[in-house]
Amino acid sequence: MIKAFFSYSTKDADFVSEVASKVGRPFVHIDRMSFASGEDILASIDAAIRESGLFVLFLTRSSLESEWVNHEVNEARFNAAVGRIKKTLVVLMDQSITIDQVPEWLRRAKSITSRASMPVARKISSLVDDLVRESQHSFFVGRAREIAELQRAFVPFDSMTLPQAVCITGLLGIGRKTVLANIARSSLNFERIVPIAVEPGDSIQTIAAKVATQVDSPSTPSASMASTLRIEEYDNSQALGEVLSGLAKLAGDYREMPVLYDEGGILESDGRISEAVLSILGALKDYPTVTISIMTNRRPAREFLLAHDLTLPIVDVRQLLDVDVNQLIAIIARSWNLKIATETARSIASAVRGYPPSVMYALELVRSYGADVAVSQTPLLVEFGARPFVRYLRASAISDLERKILRIICANSPLPLPLLQSVTETSDEEIGQALMHLIDVSLIVPTDAGWYEISGPVATAVQREYQACSATEYAAVASYLDDFLDSSVDNSDYLALQRVLFRALRLAGREKSSRAYSFTADYVHLAKRFYHQNRDYESARSAAQTVVDAYPNLHEARFLLTQAMVKLGDYDSADFQIGYLMREGQLKDAFYLNGFLERHRGNHRRAVEQYEKAIGHGRGGVSVHRDMADCYVQLGDLERAERHIAVAQQRQPDNKFIIDLRIRIACMRRDEEQARELLGLLREIEDPVFWNHRASRVEYAFGDVEQAYQMAKTARDASDHPSFEILANFTRCAIKTHRSGEAAEVLDRLEKGYKLQKPDVRNGLRARLAITEGRFEDAQAYIARIINRELPVHLTLERDSIRGIIDNRAVTDTVRDELLGRLRIIDESILAKPSKRFNQYDDIEY
Repeated sequence: MIKAFFSYSTKDADFVSEVASKVGRPFVHIDRMSFASGEDILASIDAAIRESGLFVLFLTRSSLESEWVNHEVNEARFNAAVGRIKKTLVVLMDQSITIDQVPEWLRRAKSITSRASMPVARKISSLVDDLVRESQHSFFVGRAREIAELQRAFVPFDSMTLPQAVCITGLLGIGRKTVLANIARSSLNFERIVPIAVEPGDSIQTIAAKVATQVDSPSTPSASMASTLRIEEYDNSQALGEVLSGLAKLAGDYREMPVLYDEGGILESDGRISEAVLSILGALKDYPTVTISIMTNRRPAREFLLAHDLTLPIVDVRQLLDVDVNQLIAIIARSWNLKIATETARSIASAVRGYPPSVMYALELVRSYGADVAVSQTPLLVEFGARPFVRYLRASAISDLERKILRIICANSPLPLPLLQSVTETSDEEIGQALMHLIDVSLIVPTDAGWYEISGPVATAVQREYQACSATEYAAVASYLDDFLDSSVDNSDYLALQRVLFRALRLAGREKSSRAYSFTADYVHLAKRFYHQNRDYESARSAAQTVVDAYPNLHEARFLLTQAMVKLGDYDSADFQIGYLMREGQLKDAFYLNGFLERHRGNHRRAVEQYEKAIGHGRGGVSVHRDMADCYVQLGDLERAERHIAVAQQRQPDNKFIIDLRIRIACMRRDEEQARELLGLLREIEDPVFWNHRASRVEYAFGDVEQAYQMAKTARDASDHPSFEILANFTRCAIKTHRSGEAAEVLDRLEKGYKLQKPDVRNGLRARLAITEGRFEDAQAYIARIINRELPVHLTLERDSIRGIIDNRAVTDTVRDELLGRLRIIDESILAKPSKRFNQYDDIEY
């Protein structure tokens, strides 16, 4: 754990205590009364200094005369010499004293002159955060090729003209920032790199506002808001000038390399560079002292670069080779004093697949549970690829408080420490210890502004491991953050917090705040969150529509909008959006969305045709193969379904939708053992709400309808906004277990909340409930409303309602003969169709 040792005179104790409170007491050694008493006090102080990475001297006339302080300074000098103390800071509190009056070894230390506690605390927090970052990235192996390529890219030996921009590509978390930071320091004379996120819909004004927060952060939230609003009013030329002058200041005055970091706003789907970033690249020639990097997860299109006469060297950072991963394991294991057998190291290296962050999690597994556990779990590590290790920590290494912190900060990054403490309702000591442990295992990282955020490589894993934030928790975050921004004076990046506040308010369903601010990307972020995590398609549609109305050419927003429309059953509107994409030449995505639309309509053969066209026009990735597999499942062609599942799993082994598809196939084949085995795997990567839904479907498939009901009820009750599928499945289970009242109540809820979605399912469930209650004529009325009445599942409903009338009603011979004739037709039709228990409505049957 990184700590700071405060050396001071007792006459300054009140001020030092105030600074410590702002830094967070778990991060510092300050109080001599906490050390052992009597003859052991010196040994206790010396031990505390040895455990500290930062030594802070509060310099006053009283401290210069203190024997205690002199002893601590001497002890700190020794520990700095042997490398235990990494950084030192002198706080000049007396204007009559200069830095020349401290021991010579401290004169080279960083210093700050202040009698105000906040600037001092902020400086100390910044140094502690630097130590944390350095400890997390202190191991560097196997990047000789990338280093050489980056050196040649930035400083080509065969050209007098040095490029002002270089593009670094590679997968998220693979080590791109680490490699670039190494080159920036060792070869380009920069002290550090400064990532500037470029998000979907970012205009040149938006990027200018982001750069401004890195160059000169406003001192108050209101000043931050005023600065952002001022920049947003700039025309493109003014905003571009603001960006370039800011980049020049970062590179020249601060010796920091600016990095335009792609979070969906640099490259279009076809590899074109966005207009805003293109304008920056074009203007660099007017600022010859500026050198920047562009960091993306894929390569810009070569044709685009040629068309715009852009010289942009591209360096790809690849996965580490096994031999390099073995070396990294050995280095970290030695630093942690872990003894790992060669064979164990090889097993871990094979499992992590060249993904450096996973090495840390694998060794955390070894440290927590022993090497035997790591070896025995290797098949699972391979099954779930690069992000499996966090789930092993939840058993004992991650406390309930730490889980709550991870859930909150994963959904609301970044956040300040006081807010985390308020939301979790913990003491200074509790929040400090929990936060430091999460930092130690690289799950949370400090930002340059002094806030805390989820570590990028593990965000997806944390989302899978822990339940999503509830509307109540978002409301709490929003309330505390609003108060924090109302009173804080911390001279830091308030823009990031103002955006977090905006998103938290929307996710909580609350009114806006004058202290909240949003960019276009925040609406895209909300649309994604509502669609993928909350399955709240109406809210996803609303957020995406807001973006499309303002920025019609923002492809990602239109894509999300179309998907949400399909999910809501608004097929005509979705078809219009697909037509727009066709006219714009976005053929691969237009054909994919056509397949998506037809699949939800139940036209699976037509959907397959559209998906094949999407692949033919260059659509790759997991989603198209996953969806084609689903179509073949519905068509009863399990062999072809499994072919596409194999392709998708090769690209993304831990995709929860693929595991879910395999469960459905196992149920169709009546393979209970495999279904339950896969259900166990799904539990590791799916949120509890949907896992209970799927587990309910498995229990139903294999005959335990009471257990199916209980799990369906758990899924329904655990969600603030249960999806259509969850409510429909609960209704079916309630009907099957003779809970007609509950079924009718949820059916009413479906009618109100999902009036456009899947009318055939709603009418089918109404019909089944009516049959169960003996209302056979009502059932026939609901069946008459069904659009696709020839599906076996709907023919079965009609058959049961007719039999109910024949067996329980007095009818004339003529009517009886007509009903019997219809029964024969239905039976023949059912026999002629493929036998299956599942259909296109997420396995709904009645």
